Amino acid sequence: MQSNIENVSQDYAKILQSAELDKEINPLCTNIEDMLARLDEFETLLASVRAESNGMMANNVCAILGFGDSFEQLKTRIDSLEQFVGVVSANLTEVERSVDIAEEELHVTDYSLKGLLLKPLKAKLGASDPSAFSSLPRSNLIQEEYQPVEIYKSDDYFGKSDEENYVTK
Repeated sequence: MQSNIENVSQDYAKILQSAELDKEINPLCTNIEDMLARLDEFETLLASVRAESNGMMANNVCAILGFGDSFEQLKTRIDSLEQFVGVVSANLTEVERSVDIAEEELHVTDYSLKGLLLKPLKAKLGASDPSAFSSLPRSNLIQEEYQPVEIYKSDDYFGKSDEENYVTK
């Protein structure tokens, strides 16, 4: 067994002696040095990007703060738009209510073209007593005259449009 160990150790010694360590280690050292140089370049680039982004942030924050008045104006315009949307929504609800009342007065239940055109006419012709219409609980008529729903004026919220200004000149 002792002789086997000596044979194996001699074989390993021959392998190590035949191997040129400089030839095999030099490429590894060169690759490690290249990686360290690239890492240094990357670190420099990262520092440059950080410095530039800090500079940009400082400039942009100052610019954003300089637009404070514009932001206040924008906030005011957004609040006005929200108020306008609320008014339009209320007007739309009122118009829908008025349409519902008109449909009740005219007994419209069929929304086909034939139903919309013929049924109200038949109901008018069939009603010989005008007091039957006045007994309805809801009506758009005041003193036998239709009262349209008052709708917002966009000029109240947006001012006169340029097109209208050109027409009136």
